[in-house]
Amino acid sequence: MRRANTPFNGKQFILNQNTGEIHDLDRETLLCCIDKIDAEHIFACDTYAEAVLFSSVIGVKRNGCPHCMPERHRD
Repeated sequence: MRRANTPFNGKQFILNQNTGEIHDLDRETLLCCIDKIDAEHIFACDTYAEAVLFSSVIGVKRNGCPHCMPERHRD
């Protein structure tokens, strides 16, 4: 579910800058535990590609969330 409040700002994807995990808020489940991510670790964006690009810029190894993006999750 998209969230209008900061730091989500209505964006579809978020990157947890601490863990490199990318979430699709349109497919969020309770198992994603979005509310447990510190606000300063969230990078919100409109596309998956933006999240991937930003993760490489900051040097974080990215991975899709196994719950909301299983097709992008790598073990």
